[in-house]
Amino acid sequence: VDVQELDAKLAYIQVTHVVPFFSKEELDQRLNEFEQNHDVDTFMYETPFTKSGSARGTVEEQWKRKTVIKTSYSFPYVLKRIPVKSREIIELSPIEVAIDEMQTKVSELEEVILPPADVKKLQLRLQGSVAVTVNAGPLAYAQAFLDPKVVNNFSTDRVEDLKDVFRDFIGVCHTALQLNSRMISSDQKEYHNVLKENYQRMCQALSDLLEEPFQPLDDIGNNSTTQRNSMALFNAISGASNHSSTA
Repeated sequence: VDVQELDAKLAYIQVTHVVPFFSKEELDQRLNEFEQNHDVDTFMYETPFTKSGSARGTVEEQWKRKTVIKTSYSFPYVLKRIPVKSREIIELSPIEVAIDEMQTKVSELEEVILPPADVKKLQLRLQGSVAVTVNAGPLAYAQAFLDPKVVNNFSTDRVEDLKDVFRDFIGVCHTALQLNSRMISSDQKEYHNVLKENYQRMCQALSDLLEEPFQPLDDIGNNSTTQRNSMALFNAISGASNHSSTA
């Protein structure tokens, strides 16, 4: 909003959507949905922007502003509206936006593979994660920031952070595919095979781009050794008490 363009004779109300905001340490203590939505006094909302002035741009141009607000009292409260007592603004550069978005994908996948798993939610997350499209999704971030032709344009630390998130992403996608293979009915096998093929192509594309192996296990859902390895990882994740945080 450009305040200079607003009519001084009018009062304006800007409405946005906020989500509870926790540090990694706080999230480790809030283990379930109830605890993550009660006694909350810190919230966050995001605003996409570009340096050219438009809200949206290419992956290489896309910045994001995180506004963290703290309220005078915690929600839920006897009043529906509580004054904001402090505000902090965090600006993420394009490569930091990529890291943040990929961390969110990893966190969402980690949540849907926790028991009791919902196969519909699982498949929605998988479908949005393993589709191989250079111009959108995970591969767009890899192409924009990890291609050997451009990687030297960015901070080494940020590049390594993004690579680490991609490694986590490939691992959790594999675990989600393993879980899906055990939960689907017989009429969904073809759909599962399409997801598996997309995942394998994504691994190959990342291997070629990053010049390091992102090797999937070929027999997802078929090989008993593969199933045992994946189940061990699934149990490790499901036994963990914390969730990923992008703070």
